[in-house]
Amino acid sequence: MEHEVFCRGESMRPLFQPGDRICFEPCRIEDLRRGDVIIFKAPGQEERVVHRVVATDTARIRTRGDANLSRDAWEIRQDDIVGRVVSLERGGRVRPVAGGFPGRLLSAYIHAFRKADHLASHVLHPCYRIMVRSGLVRTLLPPALRPRVIMFERDGQREMQLILGRRIIGRRPAGSGSWTIRRPFRIFVDEHSLP
Repeated sequence: MEHEVFCRGESMRPLFQPGDRICFEPCRIEDLRRGDVIIFKAPGQEERVVHRVVATDTARIRTRGDANLSRDAWEIRQDDIVGRVVSLERGGRVRPVAGGFPGRLLSAYIHAFRKADHLASHVLHPCYRIMVRSGLVRTLLPPALRPRVIMFERDGQREMQLILGRRIIGRRPAGSGSWTIRRPFRIFVDEHSLP
């Protein structure tokens, strides 16, 4: 029997994106392998977390989000586990989620890509800052292609997202006074004009 939740965070990018429907099935800790993606309640928190298993033994496991550089601080026990992720649905398409050895390979690829991206950003950052400050790309962008802001209520607080086409390129979480805009999309946005 499968259950489902909706992705809200970014710690498993690019595998999951906010708004994805994540399908999972209940499981026992002894059935989990390194590379599996699980849903669990982090110790001391009420919200569910979706991360990948990076170490396991018979009584506890360690996890990490694919987009995170370090392991989670907590150890997960059987009582914390909600289930193992089996598929995701995005844009009406259902895709299986790899676990075990294929999941470990995917995770290793994502981490290698992130490290290369981090290195490249150090080299290219000065050029990027010049392009953002100049505003040239913003002025050349047709009005129909400019980013737009959407607002919605979550848990009684207002959250804002910046959308470019179908992609979420920035967020202003509830209670935050500043925007977080993903690279390289700052070249398309006048941050001073955002609410």
